[in-house]
Amino acid sequence: MPKSASRTPAAPTPASPNPAAKSNKPTKPQPDSQPQPTPPYHRDAIFHHHGPFSPSFMTEAIRTLVRTLPLDPDEPQAWQDRRAHAALLGLAALHPRDEIEVMIGVQALAAYHAASACWRIGMNLRRPHGESTRHITTAASAARTFDAMLRALERRQVKPLAVPIGRPAPRIWTPDDENPSATMDHMLDRCLATRNRDAANDLTEPPIAWTEHDLAAAREFLERERIEQENEGLDIANTEGILPGGGMIVMEDPTPQQAAYLARRVGLGYRREFEANRLKGIHQLPKIRPIRPGDLIP
Repeated sequence: MPKSASRTPAAPTPASPNPAAKSNKPTKPQPDSQPQPTPPYHRDAIFHHHGPFSPSFMTEAIRTLVRTLPLDPDEPQAWQDRRAHAALLGLAALHPRDEIEVMIGVQALAAYHAASACWRIGMNLRRPHGESTRHITTAASAARTFDAMLRALERRQVKPLAVPIGRPAPRIWTPDDENPSATMDHMLDRCLATRNRDAANDLTEPPIAWTEHDLAAAREFLERERIEQENEGLDIANTEGILPGGGMIVMEDPTPQQAAYLARRVGLGYRREFEANRLKGIHQLPKIRPIRPGDLIP
């Protein structure tokens, strides 16, 4: 019987280190690559003197918002101050990122206070009537406006601004930034300088000097053009009885040309009367007056 050869298992050879092989262990991020935590930003910073927005802009925005608040003269001053402070807290809660979002927030809060005031007027009555139901309808409309303004602000805040993402950083505002009058004076000086420079470079003809004869001719031309427009479509050449001033006396049996002319003069008279009343603040139509034979139609 042949002798079986003994087999001994070969010792495992150590694997050569491969620097290119990927390790399954998660790599520890470097300290520099970790995102830095955003520093806390107080939402009331928009009202600070050195906040992200110009002090003059925020002062005007606050003034506009406070002027929309419903104020009751009979309530204590502390209640009015509390309402104004609550409105400012509501504006800060919207987290506006630029001046446009501040204006949207002011409009939204104005609509909210309008709805609240109309709810109070429409609901604080024992039995509803025409006035109360009208105020309730107005309150519902203002409430829908408030919701629409909030949705518009939310849609805008979803998109990043053109500036880096995040809340705007505080700024150091100079005294010129806090003085709107100085800013407007500076802009006025710039506009005047540009206009003067353009006027110096503009080679135009000298201004026209109107003489009394030229003014009289212009008035005569305008008067003739007005009469032609008033008599457009009428047969003036075959219309008898026209007075020098353009008027006519109503006859017993006018011809078709005279009837058309009288109707045109009556309509022009009512139009002139309506325009004169509008200058006096009266917007009602003139009363139609009867016309009798012998009346003078100017």
